[in-house]
Amino acid sequence: MLLKRTSHLILMIVGVVLVSSACSSAGDTAVIAPASLDSDMYRVGQTVYNAQCASCHGVNGEGQFPDAPLERDITGRYGAPPHDDTGHTWHHDDDLILRIIREGGMGDPVNFYVMPALESALSEDEIEAVIAYIKTLWTPEQQTMQHERTLAVREQGE
Repeated sequence: MLLKRTSHLILMIVGVVLVSSACSSAGDTAVIAPASLDSDMYRVGQTVYNAQCASCHGVNGEGQFPDAPLERDITGRYGAPPHDDTGHTWHHDDDLILRIIREGGMGDPVNFYVMPALESALSEDEIEAVIAYIKTLWTPEQQTMQHERTLAVREQGE
């Protein structure tokens, strides 16, 4: 009898683990830390950023129109936002930043240039390296606030 109850308990635990695994999301990943300036993560992130992001977001993360970021261009659209400490990227949690890079879009094409989806162009490691690199462009206070926001958003989703 005890063996039968133990077997049922084990099956229930295995079932819960399997269901939990199937329902996992990007929110289950670790918070992406800013890259150390002398690390491979930094070098990869900077290289990928320069190749894939800098043409719109600026070589130093200053945005497409750093002198007039809140003014529309000749097409009537706003430029790509800055990713440095003058921008708003640090207001977003890691999972949203990951989603924007993977899926692109994220904006009304009448008012904004549409960001391309980079999921097929970049590996997960490259995407995470870009984010770790971008975080080096923020102040320590912004890094801390963004880290806390990521944790808070993930906690709400549980």
